[in-house]
Amino acid sequence: MSDEIWKRIWNKSLITSDYSLKYLRFMEIIKKALPDNATVLEAGCGTGQTLSLFCSRHTTIGLDISPDALSIAKKNCDTLVNGDIFHIPLRDGSCDLVYNSGVIEHFQEPENRTAVSEMVRVTKRGGSVIIIVPNSFCPWYRVGKSVAVLLKNFEFGYEEDYSINRLKKTVESCNVSVVHSFGLQALPPLATNAHELVPVTIRKHLGIIEDYFPQKQYYAYAVGIVAKKG
Repeated sequence: MSDEIWKRIWNKSLITSDYSLKYLRFMEIIKKALPDNATVLEAGCGTGQTLSLFCSRHTTIGLDISPDALSIAKKNCDTLVNGDIFHIPLRDGSCDLVYNSGVIEHFQEPENRTAVSEMVRVTKRGGSVIIIVPNSFCPWYRVGKSVAVLLKNFEFGYEEDYSINRLKKTVESCNVSVVHSFGLQALPPLATNAHELVPVTIRKHLGIIEDYFPQKQYYAYAVGIVAKKG
């Protein structure tokens, strides 16, 4: 994706979307499972919103190609790195947790695997890699994207979606073991980054309903993988 597309995105006023609420809740769980003083890298950090969750107990690093994103992220993490995910400027095995959401889908084969391999390279043995992408089998994601493309207002440039099986194969090809898969945001959205139908306080409570939905990785908006480096 071009720098110009990201520049337009990060210079807009963004709403806390339904997906962001689910993503933050999920990363809270991940944070609690980490040992103290871990090193956490978000490879494609955007605003660094989730990194802020880790700051009190861990060393946090935000990597992004967009200076505009990093100017926002500076308040959310310890260290900022302006660079791309294909050449992460960190030494091998330097991080306990490396993650991203909404990044890998913007690269075609084999660039997507190159990006995952770099994330794995900078992860310690025994450390975790988490990758989250749009789900091929989410009906309202597919309809929404198709309409946006038809109307020529899809703002995220090139973007592929993934089934859970495709994501597993992609990650496993980079020499890590998949621990488990998951889905985020099973309900149709009441707010995106650009439009809000229901206030965030109400949406936070409504989102708890999804905790009782089974097998969300097969129909939710996003599908994710937690992998372990052996």
